[in-house]
Amino acid sequence: MLTVSAPSFPADFGGQSMRRTARIVPVIAAISLTATVVVACGSDKQTKVLTYGEGTTFTKNLFPLITAGNVTSAANILGRVLDGAFRIAPNVTYQQDSDQITSAESTMVNGQQVVRIKINPKAVWDDGQPITSADYVFTLDAQKSLDPAQGGCASLLSDVGFNQVESHQIVNDKEFTFTFIKDQAFADWRGLFSGASGSAPLLAKHVFDKGSPKANCDYMTAGWPIADGIPDGASNGPWLVKKANINVDSKTVTLVHNPKYWGVKPKLDRIVYANIGSESDVVVKALKNHEVNMAYPQPQIDLISNLKKLEGFTTSISFGPQFEHLDFNTRNPLLAIKEVRQAIAYGIDRPSLVKATLAQFSDQASVLGNRLLVTNQAGYQNNGADYDKQDTGKATSLLEGLGAKKGTDGIYVLKGKPLNFKITTTSGNPLRDTTVQIIKQQLQPIGIGITENATDDIFEDKTHPQSLEAGGFDLALFAWSAGPNLSANNSIYQSLDAQGGTQGQNYTHGGDPKVDSLLTEMAQADTVAKEIEFANKADQGLWSDMFTLPLFQKPTVLSFDNKYTGISDNSTQAGPLWNNDMFAVK
Repeated sequence: MLTVSAPSFPADFGGQSMRRTARIVPVIAAISLTATVVVACGSDKQTKVLTYGEGTTFTKNLFPLITAGNVTSAANILGRVLDGAFRIAPNVTYQQDSDQITSAESTMVNGQQVVRIKINPKAVWDDGQPITSADYVFTLDAQKSLDPAQGGCASLLSDVGFNQVESHQIVNDKEFTFTFIKDQAFADWRGLFSGASGSAPLLAKHVFDKGSPKANCDYMTAGWPIADGIPDGASNGPWLVKKANINVDSKTVTLVHNPKYWGVKPKLDRIVYANIGSESDVVVKALKNHEVNMAYPQPQIDLISNLKKLEGFTTSISFGPQFEHLDFNTRNPLLAIKEVRQAIAYGIDRPSLVKATLAQFSDQASVLGNRLLVTNQAGYQNNGADYDKQDTGKATSLLEGLGAKKGTDGIYVLKGKPLNFKITTTSGNPLRDTTVQIIKQQLQPIGIGITENATDDIFEDKTHPQSLEAGGFDLALFAWSAGPNLSANNSIYQSLDAQGGTQGQNYTHGGDPKVDSLLTEMAQADTVAKEIEFANKADQGLWSDMFTLPLFQKPTVLSFDNKYTGISDNSTQAGPLWNNDMFAVK
């Protein structure tokens, strides 16, 4: 048994979120355990078990289509529980899951994109009911709108892609087609069925259909509270998450075999998911004592060096699609001024920030110059080169051009208010604490004051004043996860008008009609090449607007016991758990 105790941190991305279809997963930082945690030992000799030490905040909900469940920790649990027709590979591409479907093809017919999918005849839900075309069609219809007046559901994170489907046709129980609106093709169509870790689970009609759009929406809005597990009949992967195998107090979830799974059975008997946070001492001791067999902690300099000293373990570092960034809340009258946002961006020395943090344990670390594509993704361009170096002259010139005057404390005053801002971020994350402190030091000579507000409320709903949804912040520091579905970014960057008046995940509340148009073109591109072209054009406009500032890609840290095989990192989808059905004991 494992007993872990750690000190608590001040209360403060719960978050959106991994990795995605028509929505993004914000990445949640770990928070330290405030109570004693007991988990099953991964060295159980009677059965083949692996205990996974989760470093991110323990999820409160298991339904990926709403804010509460659209988080990294939930995606890690559900990666092979709620499968889709496609899975996201480590190289940031979609791969067909042959257990779920036998074929999928997209063709253009008279200017309209038509997709035909054939379902594996053996595919069934965990209650034994067959997976049919009706399930896929129900999944398309359930997410086609966020507007309740049109039969939509406002609690869903996005309808991008789904709202472009004009019609569908059930050929038979195992074959169907769906057609996109004329001249509104969708290059990311595979992402509409990319599973829970792609934020696009297939919805079982017999579970989700409650008789009316409103009743269906009410069910999805409530989601699946973590203590209740996944209801019978909703799972289609090789693993199950049952209520009896969840302990909310100890923050553990045990994955067990889906007896109805028709594909190859997992090689392990169980996987125990244990939330241990990312405290360096806790993680290292848990691995060293074989109380957990694998850990995927938030990157920290002291942690990396200590992990590499462990005997009998493999530790690797890679850079995936997660990236740290700042959101500027334009509801703040001072941050609503473009020049103030630009002055902050010019005042931050991002290369020095990277050098002082990530470069301490990886020479691959670099500044990120794009919001829609990451450095190791096809089509990446550095569209923010003008901000690659700190420019104090431009920063102060912009502020003084607005009429700002320095006060006796060295902070500029504009319109009678000092340029003092809080950066809200997750609690218990040393990397983010260090990032804020460095930004504070860098902006001080510019005449801008920064304080840190670390809070666990950042990813809660709008009833929590300090949350992103409630808008209770000046600047916010957290992570988004990029991926192959570029259109998923629309809910982050499009204006409220472009999203039909809903906030989506645009917590800045900023908007630009020209960027809206480019993002729409990106979402309606019929080829990946065109999609990338419009993505870069949109990002160039976003650099000019400066509603958000990308900082750097986050490294992923994976350490696992060498007695296990089949383990590899997929930072694009579900981390090292993306292929957990292939884990085995030597």
